[in-house]
Amino acid sequence: MASQQISVALVDDDEAVLDSLQLYLRRKGFTVSCFRAAKALLASLDAGADFDCVVTDVRMPGMTGQALQKVLIRRARPIPVIMITGHGDIEMAVAAMKSGVFDFIEKPIDDRQLVASISDAVKRSKHHVDEQEELEELRSRYAGLSDRQRQVMDLAVQGLSNKEIAARLSISPRTVEHYRESAMQRMQADRLTDLVYMAVKLKNQRR
Repeated sequence: MASQQISVALVDDDEAVLDSLQLYLRRKGFTVSCFRAAKALLASLDAGADFDCVVTDVRMPGMTGQALQKVLIRRARPIPVIMITGHGDIEMAVAAMKSGVFDFIEKPIDDRQLVASISDAVKRSKHHVDEQEELEELRSRYAGLSDRQRQVMDLAVQGLSNKEIAARLSISPRTVEHYRESAMQRMQADRLTDLVYMAVKLKNQRR
């Protein structure tokens, strides 16, 4: 994703930091919106704003960067968060990363490091969203199968032949072939290997 397509929300109560970061990021082609408080960002999101990445200070009056991230998680907003701080320590950084923060950068900020981190965060976030959308589509297709289609599919992806499936389900091989073809059609699988891939994806998400 090119930088000019990336929308960044900067949150910091230090106006000088905001001005400096937004100037640099805009020169690099990012779209930047600045907020002096976390609640101002949340109000903007409530009003319909959308951002690809949030860069927030850790220590701010009212609502801290950690508290902001927790609200975003609670609201199921899949926006990658990068935290910046002038008072960081190892314990704080570890806690932030465990809570799902994409990166933790100490001030004075290395501008090039920040640009690289934002770009990487958005790239990974987009990949995750694409994966989730694919999984939801597979779930929908699988839910649309009949019980018999599901049985045949589950046995087919285990490597059983039509004859073996027929013996297992007490039906004819010809009937198995019919259910197998209809299952592949409903799952939009061109080959058995496609069906195996889909079954693995569905199985992994149930773990």
